[in-house]
Amino acid sequence: MNSITNQKILNTYELECKIITPLFMGGADFNPELRTQSINGILRWWFRIAGGNIKDEKRLFGWASDQSNQGLVKLFIKKIIPSNKKFSWDEFNKYQYTGFNYLGFSLKMQKRDPLPEDTKFILRISFHPRATEEDEKKFFATLWLAFNLGNFGSRSRRGFGSIKITSINNHNTNDLYGLSFNPNQNLKEWINQNLNKIKFLINGNPHKNIPYIFENLEIYSFKNDNSFYKLLHDFGNHYSNFRKRERLNKRIIFGLPIISDKTYRNFRRASTLFLKILEIPKNNYTPDYTLIFIVTKPNNKNNFIFHPKINSQQIGWDVLDKFTSNFKQNKIFP
Repeated sequence: MNSITNQKILNTYELECKIITPLFMGGADFNPELRTQSINGILRWWFRIAGGNIKDEKRLFGWASDQSNQGLVKLFIKKIIPSNKKFSWDEFNKYQYTGFNYLGFSLKMQKRDPLPEDTKFILRISFHPRATEEDEKKFFATLWLAFNLGNFGSRSRRGFGSIKITSINNHNTNDLYGLSFNPNQNLKEWINQNLNKIKFLINGNPHKNIPYIFENLEIYSFKNDNSFYKLLHDFGNHYSNFRKRERLNKRIIFGLPIISDKTYRNFRRASTLFLKILEIPKNNYTPDYTLIFIVTKPNNKNNFIFHPKINSQQIGWDVLDKFTSNFKQNKIFP
């Protein structure tokens, strides 16, 4: 790990990254492409819901206005190592992969091509000479959240676009500012220890009207398997069956628009449920992958706005409690 010095030089890190689940990221033509603008946008979002203040957000990630300014952190894709895996929607027929197709329905409908699993790339992170050690700590805390709880690209909340950081500057990633980037078999302990450290590093407070990780997020494990396709398929079926039992107006909690309902077809709102596939080092007893899912909901400590044009009394937050009721024994956080 590079150390901070008084010299006015760029402090640079190189992260080796591995795509775990197909990544659907690209420009207007939908051609698969790694885009640092997209990665930066996801980082900014995680920093904000971790309670990072606006001043630090602008300082780290930049902002666009009459006084636009580039942030203190610059991202650059240095190298891409293609995967020998191939992805084709034709392989996922509607009878064997109903759950997987359900989670990725819009991608399949558009016949979008992804960067397939096992694609590797080097992400270079350069800090401006004005960046302090505190800036670096806050950035790497945000990086942990984005890569270990979140995903990237289209349908990211449905488990697509999971990326794992396998090394930083060719070093083990188990202790960077007290953060461990590689999940281990004791998933609950690993997540809680890192989230406790992140809360300390970012040292933030809830923002008005948006979720706050440490008061509004609940994390559950679904199950393990040696195939992430099977995990997404099984969860997709469970999720689909649950939704079918709920009234249409109750389903808005899982994201908008709802095309079949004229009331909600023109509203947009990201789902309060999102999935994450983690690759865990394999031994004789543990499968390769674990699927965790996260729900965001208001509580007595912090409320947030679901949608500015939808009356809060129309929001069936109890649906999330019903959805998670079968996984109480699998609760990871808090």
